[in-house]
Formats: sequence, C-alpha cells, structure tokens
Amino acid sequence: MAFFDLSGKHALVTGATGPLQRALAIALAEAGADVSLTTATNEMAEEVQANSILNECWSIGRRGEALTVALADEPALSDAIAGLEARIAPIDILVNAAHAAPILPFLDTSSEHDAAAFTAGVASVLTPTRVVGRGMVERGSGRVINLASILHDRGVPNCALYSATQGAIVGFTKSLGIEWIRSGVTVNALGIGFYEDLPGPQHDAEIHAALERYIPLRRLGEGSDLQGAVVYLASDEAGFVASELIVVDGSITAHG
Repeated sequence: MAFFDLSGKHALVTGATGPLQRALAIALAEAGADVSLTTATNEMAEEVQANSILNECWSIGRRGEALTVALADEPALSDAIAGLEARIAPIDILVNAAHAAPILPFLDTSSEHDAAAFTAGVASVLTPTRVVGRGMVERGSGRVINLASILHDRGVPNCALYSATQGAIVGFTKSLGIEWIRSGVTVNALGIGFYEDLPGPQHDAEIHAALERYIPLRRLGEGSDLQGAVVYLASDEAGFVASELIVVDGSITAHG
C-alpha cells in the first residue's frame, strides 16, 4: 500500500503568495496531486510568485492554474471555481492558506480595521470552504485544511485583533468538522506558531530574538515543517480525523 498518495486528486491552495504557501503547494504536488492556486490581486509580485509555484508543480508532471479572485467575494469566487473545475477537475483538497496579520495596538484600531481584518482573516476561509465544500459534500469526499495561528489562545501585545480572527477560524474548524464528518468530508486545521515565512510580530528584531530563546526547538518555523502534516491531512489515511487542530510550532504552546 502506498500511504499518503494523492495521485488523481486536485488541490486548491488559497493565498499562494509566499514561501509558506509555496511549501504547502509543492508538498501536495510531490505527493501526487494536481495543484491550483489563488492570488488576491493582479500585482506583479503576486503573479510572479504564483507562476513560480505553478512552474515547480508542472515540472513534476502536475496540472493546475492560478486564479486571481477576492476570496470573500462569493459570486466571483463561485464563477472562478466552476471554471477551474471544468478545466482541471473537481477540487478534492482545499487548503485555506491566505494569511493576514494586523499587528497594532488595539486602541489604534477602529471598526474599519475590524471589518478589514475579519474579511481578510475569516471570510477568506469561510467563503472558499462554502463554495468548494458544497461540491465535496455532494460527491461524498473531500479534505478542508485551514491554517490558524496559535495566537488564537496565546497572548501577545498588539495582536488582539489578529488573535480574534484566528480564534474564529479554530471555532469554525471544530464545528464544521462535526457537521460534515458523515458526508465523507473532513475539516481540520494546522496550528502554526512563529514562522519565518509569515507576517507577524516575529519580524520585530527584539521579538524574534526573544522567540528564538523561548521556543524549545530554539528556532522559528519554516514552510518545510508543515509539509508532512498537510499531506497527511489531505490523504485518505486521515479519514478518521476531523475537527482537529494539529499544532506544528516547535513546542512553544507546551512551554509553561
């Protein structure tokens, strides 16, 4: 038996504009899946990044496309997904990897900041899951994997708004996993700690140095640290796993 074989599957990785998302996409492709991506804008930097990821997937014989679409715009996303699935294949694996980290003192925020943060951090997960998940449930199989920061229950100054969005993702994952488990669709989350490849407070030099001392592994995470976990959750072998938050953080959350 070939464990964790994703051959014949079609994966969609949202927000594929950074090194961590690249690592996730490449891991799925190397496990056998065709891989498609989404980007949020037509900016040259995002287009170059998406094309670079696709080129790497194509080089190992996979198919896939990049969609430029606002993830919270349900009508536009529905149209884009319908076209993608018609051209490539139905989506079997959805990795909600779009990531935004508003870092600022809470009293410097406003209701406009709240709306923007929850659109970028929460609606960008809920809407793709609704659009793609409808087909998964109808077909009786599928994998949804959400990225959620460990700051959903860890306190860091100036991260209150960001932490609120991450808590929403974790709660969504736990409830929807139960709702869909009998349909053959699993919903889980990868709990990410402080990663070099993501925006966040760790890019402040003083905080970065403190984290290196505090994390038991004595380093911040890298995209490659998530590759095995995402392939496992995407595979048939994870069919008995739902509503779980699998934390990949160098044991920082276990640190007293």
